[in-house]
Amino acid sequence: MTTDALAIRFATAADRPAVKALLEAAKLPASDLVESGTVLLVAGDRGRIAGCVGIEPFGECGLIRSLAVDPEVRGGGLARALVARAEALAAAGGIASLHLLTTDAVPFWEHLGWIRVPRESVPDAVRGSRQFTGLCPATAVCMTRG
Repeated sequence: MTTDALAIRFATAADRPAVKALLEAAKLPASDLVESGTVLLVAGDRGRIAGCVGIEPFGECGLIRSLAVDPEVRGGGLARALVARAEALAAAGGIASLHLLTTDAVPFWEHLGWIRVPRESVPDAVRGSRQFTGLCPATAVCMTRG
């Protein structure tokens, strides 16, 4: 599977097991995706999911979460394409500010123009999410789109 052949689309209920497996392999939380209202995008070909990203909306702000790419296709720009699509979708949906938490991908996000910010600077609605209150460790770096 090459990244050129992968179509990015909205995830369906049938995609959930593959997305969950991809997130668990990447050591990312997947337990609350359905009930959190996270909008998931997936990249795949012929029924195989190679990457995913989510946007958890909170009115005019949102949380990017669950970015994962299958190790077999890493390095081909799929993560960047997923983030770009998620950012465009958020903007089209009226989300003016995006935030995220990461434990080990700070250089990747900085390369995309995201900046580190104190947790206290993030809107209360986002800080009240399960990502901020328990799913991600308190040591996770908080970032926003610069």
